[in-house]
Amino acid sequence: MNTTTIDRKTEQEVFAIKASDIMTQSIMPASADWSVKDLAEFLVANGISGAPVVDQTEQLVGVVSVTDVARHASISEDEADIRNSHEYYTDTLNLQFDKELIHEFEDNENTTNTVHDIMTPKVHDIDCNASLQEVCHDMVTNRIHRIFVSSNSKIVGVISALDILAIIK
Repeated sequence: MNTTTIDRKTEQEVFAIKASDIMTQSIMPASADWSVKDLAEFLVANGISGAPVVDQTEQLVGVVSVTDVARHASISEDEADIRNSHEYYTDTLNLQFDKELIHEFEDNENTTNTVHDIMTPKVHDIDCNASLQEVCHDMVTNRIHRIFVSSNSKIVGVISALDILAIIK
């Protein structure tokens, strides 16, 4: 994680921080054709709560999070079509994500669903030169916990809510 710690900096110095200053550059994408169980194992193994989703040509096609995995495990097929709504991705869900969730998939009858089936196709991104204030505004306005950082229309990093909290600790 590339974080700039703010130790008694002025408000002006805080607002001078850009997205590129605090983003994590190593992005670990999930593949759209992975099974949901494979995704759960990937998230746990890497200690992350979400990831961008890429197709077979490495094109960004969505984003998936622990929330999507938990909802997949708890909703019926009739409810599954709501995944395209923004509220589906941003609704609050209290979840302790660990290996117990992976075991739930071993007992689940429907193991044919893929990451593509549960991902959110809407990806929020912000320019690498955006200010910290703009990053925070977009995350709050869109009710998201991570935002991707782009440069010349290419995703070059990610900023999570925890990255921002690490700055102001």
